[in-house]
Amino acid sequence: MTETLSSAEAASQSGIRDAACVVVIDHSKPEPTLLMGRRHADQVFLPDKWVFPGGRVDAADRTLAHTFDGPYLPHDLAPELRPFALAAVRELCEETGMLIGSDATEHHHNERWPAFTAAGYAPAPVHLYPLARAITPPGRVRRYDTWFFTASRSAVANMQSTPDGELLDLNWFTLDDARKLDLPNITRLVLDDVSMRLQSTSQTTDFNGGELPFYYADACGLQRTLISCTMPQRTP
Repeated sequence: MTETLSSAEAASQSGIRDAACVVVIDHSKPEPTLLMGRRHADQVFLPDKWVFPGGRVDAADRTLAHTFDGPYLPHDLAPELRPFALAAVRELCEETGMLIGSDATEHHHNERWPAFTAAGYAPAPVHLYPLARAITPPGRVRRYDTWFFTASRSAVANMQSTPDGELLDLNWFTLDDARKLDLPNITRLVLDDVSMRLQSTSQTTDFNGGELPFYYADACGLQRTLISCTMPQRTP
């Protein structure tokens, strides 16, 4: 059954859910390309739009973050953001079949991470670089507090799994070609952030977790401010 809510109903009934997306960048060609997929036309949120792989942060991601002793990037990533990084790794695997992981010193058992468990991998969020944060504006059917990360295609393990089919037409696009797709507004803004990241030195392993863009809406409209990913976050 298709979910339909007026803007007022959406604003009053929809809470803000935590989510994470990852922009996988292929640097193997002269012009970098990004992995994107198209959402199903019957999906409630952003139907038929082209997006980066991602999804909700769930309880299993938070549980794993409490016990996971692997590194993050930056090394002092705020504890409250670590479940987002793990969720980004998991969602990338589920939606694209790509594993960003390392050989597990002990067999990695987690019912939410079957592809990693089968391959003997543990998630490796150290390969994810925080890029931006965005909160869906009020009045939408669903609202998300999303952290975006970038990762290099070279960080993807050789072992692959079968995508869950949530994203259609997965493909690689240059920045210019990506901008020609039917994109959500926030995705266009994040593409600009990716472009700036590619032109800077912060895409390297020397990334120091500097200030990142944060998009949200208030009474004056869409706002863009800068925040740190190593400090506790607030929601406007």
